[in-house]
Amino acid sequence: MRAYRNLVVAALAAAGVSLGGRPPATGSARPAPAPELGNTSWLNTDHPLRLAELRGQVVLLNFWVFTCYNCTRTVPSLVELDHRYRDRGLVLIGIHTPEFPPYSGEHDKGNLARALTRYGITYPNAQDNDRRTWDAYGIRYWPSYVLIDKRGNVRYTGYGEFHLADETFHVWEGRIQKLVGE
Repeated sequence: MRAYRNLVVAALAAAGVSLGGRPPATGSARPAPAPELGNTSWLNTDHPLRLAELRGQVVLLNFWVFTCYNCTRTVPSLVELDHRYRDRGLVLIGIHTPEFPPYSGEHDKGNLARALTRYGITYPNAQDNDRRTWDAYGIRYWPSYVLIDKRGNVRYTGYGEFHLADETFHVWEGRIQKLVGE
């Protein structure tokens, strides 16, 4: 059901239709400060990350869940962006936000760790089991993205699947290049 919903959302987004007032990939007319990350459980990092400590770097948040087909199909693109831009000032952070109740296994840190290994994800991932970060950013769809500039302001938001070398990948890569170069 989720895959069908995400496909419908992506098709509507491609047609320029916005759901819930959030278009698929927008630039902020007036950059607003990004809400701080308050997650306490993290993987692929030795401490909980905070945006305040990442000032001076560009941050790409990816809201995802390892049971979402659209999310996992986008992972190779994100791994590639991390590979290309980590040394140039991009910090990619996965915000793993479960959709289903705890008995489904999405809340389990061990399951998330196995998924990170399976998909070759080496960038930091926060467990957002209480949806605190999801809610702070007003996220409504898996996968979603928030691109934050070096000053800690949200510059671009979007949602939906994208793949290496497709048009949407190039749009996000261009945005990253622009912010890294600022």
